[in-house]
Amino acid sequence: MSIIINTNEVSSNWKLLATKMPVSELKKKQIETSRTSVRPPKLTKAVCIDCEMVGVGENGMDNMLARVSIVNQLGQCLYDKYVKPTEPVVDYRTAVSGITEQNLENGIPLNVVQKEVSDIIQHRTLVGHAIHNDLQVLFLSHPKRRIRDTQRYKGFRSLFNGGLPSLKALADKVLGLKIQTGAHDSVEDARVTMQLYVQHRREWEKSLREKNSLTSEEKHKRIRARQKQKRLQSSSSSSFTKKTI
Repeated sequence: MSIIINTNEVSSNWKLLATKMPVSELKKKQIETSRTSVRPPKLTKAVCIDCEMVGVGENGMDNMLARVSIVNQLGQCLYDKYVKPTEPVVDYRTAVSGITEQNLENGIPLNVVQKEVSDIIQHRTLVGHAIHNDLQVLFLSHPKRRIRDTQRYKGFRSLFNGGLPSLKALADKVLGLKIQTGAHDSVEDARVTMQLYVQHRREWEKSLREKNSLTSEEKHKRIRARQKQKRLQSSSSSSFTKKTI
């Protein structure tokens, strides 16, 4: 599988990311770059989501969804849409979010975005950074076992003394990339987050399998302990009845 990158559309960060992809992900084929030929992006087993938000409510302190971006495991953009506000925007947070009033004038209704995003992520591994924030503003849920949050992965947290690292810090320390030097770009952030997952997927998934195995074993031990306790109680009760008779 070759990755074809349209150099007119992607950032220099993503071109650098593509060259760092593990050989296993590229199936030992060389990365190709092309200015004219771009294959349609395809859904992969894992997808990564990132959202930009604007401020609503008193002093603009509450979050409201403004933009949703989803990329596949190859970093190709599957979805990137602005969302029509459902209430007055108090603070566009343009310096950080990159969102302007003009961006949202022709935004897609929230219920449409919810349906489209839900269709994409259904039955897939969903990657994100502090992903609970994205799901919260989308008013969507996703099975916990299918979520991979780069902010909470122990392998990454160990690099920051157990703290919850920012995506910017992770990109710098793990990938050697400088991102979010100005306004955020949800497509680029999603690509960086996906690359963090892809590069560490094997050990990440292995740690989850081991954890689930231990959890399953602990459950069986507890069940056996409860069954043993019930037998002892039953035996004790029978002995007491015989003595009474």
